[in-house]
Amino acid sequence: MGGEKTLEIGKDLLTLAQASRQLAEARLGQKDWSGMPVPVLGLHLVLEPRYKYKCLSDFRWAEWYDEHGNRHAIEEPPPPEPSDFRVVNSWWNTRYQVTIMVLHDKQGRARFTASFQDRLAFTMRTLDAAAAWPIEAEKKAQEKLANLIPNDAFEIYLLTGHFCEDSKRSGLTYLFRKGRPTIVLRQNAEVSYPLCALCLHPIGYYGDTWAGVMCPTDEVIAHLLMMRGSEEKFWANANQHPIDRPSAGV
Repeated sequence: MGGEKTLEIGKDLLTLAQASRQLAEARLGQKDWSGMPVPVLGLHLVLEPRYKYKCLSDFRWAEWYDEHGNRHAIEEPPPPEPSDFRVVNSWWNTRYQVTIMVLHDKQGRARFTASFQDRLAFTMRTLDAAAAWPIEAEKKAQEKLANLIPNDAFEIYLLTGHFCEDSKRSGLTYLFRKGRPTIVLRQNAEVSYPLCALCLHPIGYYGDTWAGVMCPTDEVIAHLLMMRGSEEKFWANANQHPIDRPSAGV
């Protein structure tokens, strides 16, 4: 990179987790409970429309530094070419695990295409987003969760990242999962079958991942408290993914 000075990670430059930690501490000092999300290179930040920092959805990194402190510029991709086709219908094909889309052009002529969702790609992008979560925030959230559920359930959560709780109102079983949507099941003495996966990020999330801008256990707590407080509101605000869709995280 010519005569450019090499910077040191952790000294001259911050990691995403360090930046997230400093932003959280600064916002807490101003009594702001929500902190401020950190954009991640290569991921689209999707924020709740009423969130006060919604403008961060439009933020794009102009450069990045590798592990040796060398600077790399990021070129903006060219705008997509305008298309003569528009989507008029779509549906999920369970057998082939694809979304079929029907398109029409300006003359009304039809064509179809298929959109694939890769579960492994979801997982890898979620790992990229995890770089923005301070480990201290996750530990603090786990301490909070330990006071909200029975000891045996919390031990299972530490071991597997999952725990169940039955709703006394609806009789449904909720399988709360770390870094994945919550699965809702109906159980009786003979059979247990899943209804759907509820995906809800209180502040926002990173597109095409299972990662929210809050650390994973904070989002588990949000799901748990919403279920206990108002199942109707939980269902109304969450995206309801069929179990066989990659977005359900099964």
